[in-house]
Amino acid sequence: MTDPAFTILLPVHRPPALLPYAIASVLAQDRRDFELFVICDGAPPETAAVARDYAATDPRIRVFEHPKGERNGEIYRHQALMEARGEYVCQIGDDDMWFPNHLDEMAILLAEFDFGNLAHVEVLNDGQVVLFAGNLANAGTRSTMRAEAFNFFGPTVCGYRLQAYRSLPIGWAPGPSDLPSDLFMWRKFLAREELRLGTRIVVTTVKFANQTRQDWSLEQRRAEIAAWAARLSNPADRDVITQSALCRMSETVLHLSRQGARKEQVLQKLRAKLKRSVSQSAQSKQKLQAMRRSWSWRLTRPFRWLARRIVR
Repeated sequence: MTDPAFTILLPVHRPPALLPYAIASVLAQDRRDFELFVICDGAPPETAAVARDYAATDPRIRVFEHPKGERNGEIYRHQALMEARGEYVCQIGDDDMWFPNHLDEMAILLAEFDFGNLAHVEVLNDGQVVLFAGNLANAGTRSTMRAEAFNFFGPTVCGYRLQAYRSLPIGWAPGPSDLPSDLFMWRKFLAREELRLGTRIVVTTVKFANQTRQDWSLEQRRAEIAAWAARLSNPADRDVITQSALCRMSETVLHLSRQGARKEQVLQKLRAKLKRSVSQSAQSKQKLQAMRRSWSWRLTRPFRWLARRIVR
C-alpha cells in the first residue's frame, strides 16, 4: 500500500452534532492522498459510532477510542502519530471546516518548511470573519511566542513534517494549565533552531471558536456550521469569504498605520519643542557666561555679596 502524503488528526470530545461537517470538509479535499485519524478523547459512544460509520465506507479513516485524557487528550494525538504514515501532519477540530484546496496549499507550505501555518481565519459569533496576521519566519514573532502567551494560529491551519515531529524530545503532551495546549506544542518546534519555520498567507479554513460561543447550545452551533458548510461548497462564496477576511485585515493594518503616523507627528512636535528648549537653554547659558566674564559683573561682585548678607 502506498503511504499517504498527509496524516490528518481530528480530536473530538463532544456529541457528534458537528463531526460530520468536519469529516465532510476533509473528504472534499482536492487531494485524495491522506489518512484521517478520528481521535475520541472521552467522546460519547454515539460520536465514536458516527466516526466508525465513516470508516466503514472509507479505508482512509481510522477511529481511536479513548477515555477522557488529561486536558485536551494531547497524549492520544502523540500515540496516533506513532502510527502515522503521512509525510506531513495536519489537524482539524470538529468545529472547523477546510476549503477543498487546504491540503494543496499546505503541501506548498511544507515543501519549503518543516513547521508552519496558513492564514488563521475565525468566524465571529455575529458572522464576521477575522484574519489573524503574523509571520512565523520573523525572528521577533518567534521570540515573542516563546516568551509570552502570544499565538496567532491554531491547529487547524498548522502543518509539520512527521519527521520533524518525531525528532522532538517530547511531542504532544498536556501542558501547564495557564498555557494553551497548542502554543505549548508550538514552542517545542520553535526551540529547534535547525528546523525551517514559515507562514503562507492564504485562506483555506474557517474556525468557529468555542470561546465566543460558550452560551450557545450544540444545536445552535450545528445550525451555524451547516449554513456555512453550504456556503463553502460554492467557489464564489469561498472567494467572498476570503476577500472579506483580507479586506478586514487590510483595514486593521491601515488603522494601525494611521495611529502610528499620528503618534509619529506628535513625537516630531515634541522633538522640535525639546530641540528649541535645548537651544534656548544653550543661548541663555552662553549669555550668562559672557555676563560673568564682563568688568561690570566683576566690579559689582562685593555689592552682590553684601546684598545676600543683608537678606540673610
